[in-house]
Amino acid sequence: MCTIDEKDAMIPIDEAAEELATTGLRLLMLIREGKLEGCEEGGAWQVSRNSLERLRGEGVAPPVQQKGCASTCTSSKSGCGCR
Repeated sequence: MCTIDEKDAMIPIDEAAEELATTGLRLLMLIREGKLEGCEEGGAWQVSRNSLERLRGEGVAPPVQQKGCASTCTSSKSGCGCR
């Protein structure tokens, strides 16, 4: 059972990650570092809404970087098709 304040709404970690444009793994790392409040219940991680809003204001969870085209891309010759 979570020991986080019962008045604080909890949301699934995947939903929290989507709101911050990052990954669930990144949020788990932040929970481990004590920068985000969350707990595991029944095998599913939940994140404190208040903690998430505080984190958003501090800018601690950087967005996931989009991968660019590899330097070896040959899109003009049926490569990745990025261009």
